[in-house]
Amino acid sequence: MSFPRYPEYKDSGVEWLGEVPGRWAVARFSRVIAAIKDGTHGTFQRVAEGRPLLSAKNVLNGQLDIGGAESLISDSDHAEIVANGFPRKGDLLLTIVGTIGRTCVYEEIEPFAFQRSVCFIRLQKELSPHFFYYFFQSKFFQEQLVGKSKSSAQAGVYMGDVASMSILFPRDANEQTAISTFLDRETAKIDALVAEQEKLIALLQEKRQAVISHAVTKGLDPNVPMKDSGVEWLGEVPWHWEIKSISHILEAIGDVDHFMPASVEKGVPYLMTGDLKEFASEVDFDGCKQVSDEDYIGLSKRIKNSRGDVIMARYATIGTSMYVDIDIDFLVSYSCVTLKTDCSKMSGLYLFKYMKSIAFLQGVENKINANTQGNVGIKDLQSTKIAVPPIHEQTAIATFLDRETAKLDTLMAEARTAITLLQERRTALISAAVTGQIDVRSIAPLETA
Repeated sequence: MSFPRYPEYKDSGVEWLGEVPGRWAVARFSRVIAAIKDGTHGTFQRVAEGRPLLSAKNVLNGQLDIGGAESLISDSDHAEIVANGFPRKGDLLLTIVGTIGRTCVYEEIEPFAFQRSVCFIRLQKELSPHFFYYFFQSKFFQEQLVGKSKSSAQAGVYMGDVASMSILFPRDANEQTAISTFLDRETAKIDALVAEQEKLIALLQEKRQAVISHAVTKGLDPNVPMKDSGVEWLGEVPWHWEIKSISHILEAIGDVDHFMPASVEKGVPYLMTGDLKEFASEVDFDGCKQVSDEDYIGLSKRIKNSRGDVIMARYATIGTSMYVDIDIDFLVSYSCVTLKTDCSKMSGLYLFKYMKSIAFLQGVENKINANTQGNVGIKDLQSTKIAVPPIHEQTAIATFLDRETAKLDTLMAEARTAITLLQERRTALISAAVTGQIDVRSIAPLETA
């Protein structure tokens, strides 16, 4: 769909902005701000029951995720933070530390307490917060924000830098409302399409896991006689398969010493759980933590990763696994465990596929130690029961799963591409509307003042 342009444009005076509608205002943001403040810089004791202390993580584009608060503070501390009256209904929220640039209009009646990673902006009365909510999402505003972020361990923007940014807007309040009304409608359509693609991906992921789970617990022959495995989460398995502890099919299992080595500028990659991919060949080794050759030699004495191994996270994202399909020197942190199979009993690739099954994940779940951070011990992992087909069936199942999961992976990749294009379309539409590159007044009729 093509949109008309305004009948008259003028030079904005801002090099990277170019021409803007003739009746629009171009100014420093500070000229239209009635008040600006960030959240508390104080440190408060966390409590088991209390009021939420929100951070940038709770601010999503368009809404607050109050239920996702990571910290609770006492009622008295909460009252101290919000005593200055920030934020209040109609203020704009902008994340300025960490993932900078997310925004929403504060619609709550009573103020919530925020950490310093969130900035509150109160506009002059003649300006529409909903117009600026979209303006904050525009490429023009976001690029300025990124340009002003400070280089540190965690990116951040000072409020003074926010106030110094260039903005533009229609002088007519009704026109501001018309633009935000148009964008409400059009972005809702795009968001619905994105949601459909996300739902499709979730269904395909479920289908993928179901295909894997069926193949590694029931086999490929639907006519083969079955037997009770004696394991609740395995159910019936082919009569000639064995039920063994994982230790039975392993040549070695282990992790590195439980200490964090120092980082170096260039050395041997040291992977954390967040660095794990499906296959080692997909890992960005240059982007991982690097450790010295000396630390690598010392830490790899207990177990050294090599092609054919399976690496599993046993803390946090328990059960996440990666197959080592390349020859490269690297370490994985003590939050992971390395499994080396006895190839006469099971291939590493088959074990990797088995570890993607519902049966394996349920088996591991029953081994999780309940403490402040759930984890699975190496001995508990070794004792987990698995179904073991003959080697020739393992090869056939692995080949089958390569083919079937590739089809599903292709469909998911197409859906992710569609989401990327829709999100690019969303940003482009917002940017065009809030910088006056398209005229939506006839599409979203001006409201009567």
